[in-house]
Amino acid sequence: MTGDPDWKKFLGTEAHVHFATVGEHRLRVVEVGVGEPVLLVHGLGDSAYTWHRNLRALAEAGFRAVAYDHPGCGKSALPSGFRFGVDDLAGLAVALLDALDIERAHLVGSSMGGGIGLQLAINRSERLRRVVLVAPTCYHAVFRPFVYLLRCAPICALCRRLGGPWLAGPVLRSVYGDPALLTPQVEAQYRVAARRPRYLQAFTGMLRDYWNHAFAKTVHSYREARVPLHVVWGAQDVWISARCVRRLVADTGAGLTVIAGAGHLVQQARPELFNEAVICFLRSG
Repeated sequence: MTGDPDWKKFLGTEAHVHFATVGEHRLRVVEVGVGEPVLLVHGLGDSAYTWHRNLRALAEAGFRAVAYDHPGCGKSALPSGFRFGVDDLAGLAVALLDALDIERAHLVGSSMGGGIGLQLAINRSERLRRVVLVAPTCYHAVFRPFVYLLRCAPICALCRRLGGPWLAGPVLRSVYGDPALLTPQVEAQYRVAARRPRYLQAFTGMLRDYWNHAFAKTVHSYREARVPLHVVWGAQDVWISARCVRRLVADTGAGLTVIAGAGHLVQQARPELFNEAVICFLRSG
């Protein structure tokens, strides 16, 4: 199997797929629908594909859904020397909005993409309408010792050599919560992505750079968020703890939807409940 045939069909028949030039970057963008724009920001080692069960629902609800691949992920290029700090990725998201002539957008961010949403909610709130944080990376590094090790160049290089498509299955089963919800087509799509030449470079680069000084500074400013926020979290998430979610909700005043039977990738595992919660929140403004 070469990937998810339904995704390939969606890209070819329903979505507007194009590449946006943003400075030195060439980012793959997947758009569907018309209306208020919703920028969909994926997390670690993922791509626009993470929203394959959500894009159509957003379009049918009257939104312009805009998903894109981070540098080195999906089909976006990876410029030499790019740093994956949370502020670098947030700045890239704003630059993409500029390139698409979007003044303000809703934002839905998954995992590290949720951390990017928090970064923008604190520092560039004028560009946002409402923000959905999907199991957002917040407060600390999920695998803190491993992150510090990756800042040692030889260890980072070793991890790139050891990683590969074989990791897709175990990682996906951990992030789905209920492995029975993971289909062979989804696993095949992630295996295809992991074979791209720059994928492991982007994956390790994000782990190495993301939790930088800008991330630490923003953590202490969560209470200053002036954009309406809503957190969506899967009750079986083993990557982002319930304690972190409760703390974030208390610090920001965000709303909270907990979806039973779902793990970290709640948007894929329980798409109907996820789409309902997100669309309800985006419409509430």
